[in-house]
This record gives sequence, C-alpha cells and structure tokens, in this order.
Amino acid sequence: MTDGTDMNDGQTPAVSQQNPDGRALPEFMGRAGFERELLDNSSNLICFCRCGTIEYVNTRGMRILRAKNTDNLIGRPVIDLFDQDASHLFAKGLDKFARNDEGTLLKLQSLDGTWIDVNMRVFQLDCGGAQGDPVYMIECNDVSRYVKAFEQTLHHEARMARILETITEGIITIDEIGTIEDINPAALKMFGISKQSAVGQNIKVFMKADERANVDDAVARHFTTGEANVIGGLCEAEAARADGTTFPVEITISEIDEGDGRRKYIGVMRDITVRKQQLKQIEFLAHHDALTGLPNRHLFDDRLNQALIVTDRRKSRLALMFIDLDKFKSINDKFGHEVGDIVLKSVATRLLNRVRASDTVARVGGDEFVVILDDVGENENAAQIAQEMIDTLTAPIEVGREKCEVGASIGIAMYPEDADTASILLACADEAMYRVKAMGRNGFEFSMRPIK
Repeated sequence: MTDGTDMNDGQTPAVSQQNPDGRALPEFMGRAGFERELLDNSSNLICFCRCGTIEYVNTRGMRILRAKNTDNLIGRPVIDLFDQDASHLFAKGLDKFARNDEGTLLKLQSLDGTWIDVNMRVFQLDCGGAQGDPVYMIECNDVSRYVKAFEQTLHHEARMARILETITEGIITIDEIGTIEDINPAALKMFGISKQSAVGQNIKVFMKADERANVDDAVARHFTTGEANVIGGLCEAEAARADGTTFPVEITISEIDEGDGRRKYIGVMRDITVRKQQLKQIEFLAHHDALTGLPNRHLFDDRLNQALIVTDRRKSRLALMFIDLDKFKSINDKFGHEVGDIVLKSVATRLLNRVRASDTVARVGGDEFVVILDDVGENENAAQIAQEMIDTLTAPIEVGREKCEVGASIGIAMYPEDADTASILLACADEAMYRVKAMGRNGFEFSMRPIK
C-alpha cells in the first residue's frame, strides 16, 4: 500500500487501497475511513475532486456517465463532464458551488454523448491536511425526469395560453370570495379593462349594481347548502363594462376543487348583444310590416282587442279608421315598385305624425292602413283627424325627380255604438270606406248602420 503522497506524472493521484471491484480509491479516503459501501449504494452520482481533477467516482456515477472502467474518468478535469455554459461557473472554483446548499441545475454529458439534467451540490471535505489542496465531494442527482415533466408543463401552459389568447369567449378565474385571479384577452376586450386593473378586483365590478346582491345570495347558498344553481348551468345576465355601459352575456361557471377545502371558479362568458339584437329583430318582423315598420295585421288585431277592453273599463269611446289609398296603383304601374315602396313609407310617416303616441297605425294590406284612435271623445274629433290625414296625404310626395300624388278614402266606425266586437267594428269601417270610394274617393265617412 502506498502512502498516498505521490502523484503519477503530476496528474493521477496515488491510491492507498482498492474497492472489491478493482476501482482505485484516493489515499485520503483510506485515512478517513470512508464507508465505501455507503457511497456505492447511493442513488446519486458521487465523485471526489482535488485541483478540479476527478479522483474517485462511485458505482452509480459510473452508470450515469456510461463509463466502462475507472480509466475513463479518473484523472480527467471534472469540468469536461458539463456543458460549455457551466465553464464560467467552474472557473470561479468549486468552493463557490459549496456555498449553495440548494445545489445548481446543470447539464451533465455522459461518455456516450447523452445529456443529463442534474442538480449538483458540492461539499468541501476536511481531509486534505493543513498544507494539502482542498478535496471536494460532488453529488449529482439525476433530475432529467422532473426537468422533462416541467418542460412539458411549460409547453402545455404556453399552448393553453395561446388558445386562451385566440378564443373569442371571455374566461375569468376567481377564488372563493370572487377575487379575480386571471382573465384572458377576450374578456379584457369585452369589458374594456386592462389585466393589471382587473386582477385583484372582485368579479362584481363586471355586474350591474342591481344584480350584485343576487350573486352574493347565490354564492352564500352554494357554500352553506351545496345548492349549485349558479354552477354548471347556462345563464344570462347583464354585464357592466369599465365605462359603465351594460350588455347581455351568457355565462357558464365551473368549480375546481384544489384540495384542502380550497376551490376556484372559472367563468366562461359570451357577449350575446348581436344575438339579442337579431332575436329582437325577428320578433319585430313577426309583428310588424317589413317595409314601413308599422304593426302588421296580427299585432293590429291584438292591439284592437286590448283597446276595446280598456275602452269598456273607462266607459269611453274609440274610433277605428280603415284607409285605402287612391291612385296608388297608377304610381306602381308608371314608376315601378321601388317608387311605390317609397310612397308607402312616406304615407306611414305622415299618418304617424297625425296621431298620438297612444294610438295605433297599422298596415294590413298592400295600400290599406288602419288607425285606432283611443279615447277619441266626440265624432267631431275623429272627423277632424280624418280630414287632417287626407290633407297631409294629398300633398305631393317627391321621389327623386318625380312628384307622386295619392289620396285617401277613409271609413270610420265608432265603438261601442257601431259594433260590440273587434271583427264587426272592422267590417263597419271597411263598409264606410267603400261608400267613400263609390262617392268619388278622397274623403271620409262614418259607418251608416250598426252591424251587430
């Protein structure tokens, strides 16, 4: 056995004894009585270095580095095992690493060229003697699996972030008390707010003031009774933008159990302003004339029935006018339907200008209109309004360079004198209108006889 003080050719350390497998041990290990079996049974790579040169590598280290024998490693600079990015760290000396208890994440290269992610910790050993060079133990824990899993997680999160950036629905994550923890770009745009301003605020800032109490009640019931009316289902609400304007949204809320009794909630919301406008337009067209915007026959029938009920309750009188345009067919024949449509819209506007907001003007046919005059009073009042309508309708209607002239034959029926039902009242007004036609057009007449 050597005394361990000589270094062969100044590079390879002298050894004091050997492991059972024949691997040489540095002389200081023999003096210190190291438990070689403990080192070789370690699940981490362990090596000893002096002056930056490897003097010992344990069994696990040999396997990690794919070394066939100790000659592949003993005497090599330890820096050769790490990537070039770590060279500037090693240049500062191993004692710099020894001051970091948590270790340093580095890339280690095995002898077959495979790169391995390791967490390296360095310990300075007190076994070199007062005059000798310091000895360092390097321990490397293979963390490749964790690094790979972490990188996959980052990749997944980056992918999800890209999806959230492109998705059109607003997505907001809140904690149990409603504090906003995250919000995607679509939601920021939807509410007209920056992420810095939104995160940390309560979700109620995005709700109308009169709906905030309802949300508090629903959340309280959910926590105390488990009632989940607001969780999982689809609901509609009025949301509030940062500038105070409101808009309709469709919301789905999901609950995430994070363990330890902690929960988070993810709200996915969609601005349904356009949908609401479309539905409103569909409903409007179902009850109104597409050309003039006036109530159609269906809505007129409903309005008339309601008006008769109110008239009976008030014990008042109601006038129903049936208006048929004179000379309109000749305008269509001469100038075409486009000009005819413009004339009809102008007629509708002029009729609306001659009645009150409580009255109804409806289009029930091609050139036929009806007017409900609520609480009209005496017959003279209905006659005055009829004459004003004739006067305004006979004024020329300018369409481009053309001047179109129409007239109006108006029949008037009074409720309750002329009829006791809506259909008979309409028949009375229609009969009176045809008498005007027979008498020369462009005038008005009251119903001559009750049709009961």
